[in-house]
Amino acid sequence: MKKKMAIISSSFCILILFALLSTVGEGYNGDEDRKGGEVKKVLFVFGDSYADTGNLPTSVSRSWKPPYGITFPGKPSGRFSDGRVLTDYIASFLGIQSPFPYRQLKNVDTETIRYGINFAHGGTGVFQTLQVDQPNMTTQIDFFQQLVNKNVYTTQELSSSIALVSLAGNDYSTYLARNGSFQLIVVEQP
Repeated sequence: MKKKMAIISSSFCILILFALLSTVGEGYNGDEDRKGGEVKKVLFVFGDSYADTGNLPTSVSRSWKPPYGITFPGKPSGRFSDGRVLTDYIASFLGIQSPFPYRQLKNVDTETIRYGINFAHGGTGVFQTLQVDQPNMTTQIDFFQQLVNKNVYTTQELSSSIALVSLAGNDYSTYLARNGSFQLIVVEQP
């Protein structure tokens, strides 16, 4: 059963990735809008460690210690990889820098958030997981909504933006660790 769920989860993630890439290619064909100007590419990222580029605090995450990040970006940077994560590949495909991690934003300035924001946190899921006590998908979307409400991005930027949603197996492993029972845990985030 566990093996079957892992295969289904992996297949679903791959399907979502292909759907995203095909949409991205069509949406930015020629990089021009109807008026002939350049379309600003903005990427918003939600999810788990497959997409997190440094949102977990250094005190709770081993991703800030070697060997993580040795290949890219050359030192530990909060990525759960020795090199790039999915966010980095999608940003590269779009021809932009990886979006800045939300938790590292001190002040919202236009240069820092020019290419979007990464809300993904390693170990999280749609629901609260056992891996970490960090913002799940609902909270990540709430963070994004707060920025939208503050008019941090223009309507045009939002309408031409892309959302990357990456969820792997944290919800499944939490479900299995609880012997197949589901308990809804609500965690309030500041």
